[in-house]
Amino acid sequence: MGMPPLRAKAKKKASHERWLVSYADLLTLLLALFVVLFASSTQNKAKIEEEAKSIIYAFHGTPPAVVQASSASRGVMQHQPSPIPKPVEHPAPERPREPPAISRQLQEEMQALQALQQRLQGVLQPLIGQKQVTMSEQPLTLTISFSASTLYNSGQATLAPAAKLLLSNVADKLKQMPSEFNIVIQGYTDNQPIATAQFPSNWSLSAERAISVVSLFVTEGIDGTRLSAQGFGQFAPVASNDNAVGRAQNRRVVVVIHAPVPPGAGT
Repeated sequence: MGMPPLRAKAKKKASHERWLVSYADLLTLLLALFVVLFASSTQNKAKIEEEAKSIIYAFHGTPPAVVQASSASRGVMQHQPSPIPKPVEHPAPERPREPPAISRQLQEEMQALQALQQRLQGVLQPLIGQKQVTMSEQPLTLTISFSASTLYNSGQATLAPAAKLLLSNVADKLKQMPSEFNIVIQGYTDNQPIATAQFPSNWSLSAERAISVVSLFVTEGIDGTRLSAQGFGQFAPVASNDNAVGRAQNRRVVVVIHAPVPPGAGT
């Protein structure tokens, strides 16, 4: 007879410590998670200041319709050898670092302009509804455009009595703005030629209309150092001069309120 079959080898004893491997994997994943969360919550101060600086320059860039004040005399001369160029936006210079306080000033300026816009809405709403006045807002700039027919008789630069009352109410609201805000008055005409003893060109008419508003604002108590007058004649139309509707839109006076550039922001 053959040999009896060998007894099967005894089974290895089952291990009860395999849970330690899964536990170690879990701890590793938790550690990685907390490292990622910590890295995400750590603020890069230099990067934040750089972003704030970029916002400052974007918000304080000169709007296309605004020409920054200079030390030269203000306004437009009546006789120029060539048409005055349209305002051109220039690229911002290389931006230096700005202190964190600038972001607070930026917020205060934006709030001041928003408050001014709300106050002016109450004064100008009837004319806005009649499309005789429009208001538009850009970063740190508020623009109010008056139809010339609302302020003047045709071909004249003397403010009508109703226009004086309207602009006096506007001046009362402007006086509530911080003294650092600049106010630019711009005059525009259509392309219909004018040649009178008082106004030899559209330039002179547009400039005199802007000056008349500046003079009224000064009379109402606005500091003259905050004011400037500009005349663009027919050279900056917003509509076609080929029809009466377009020419009426081009005959306008624009009041631009612009927040100041923070000290050191442009140097």
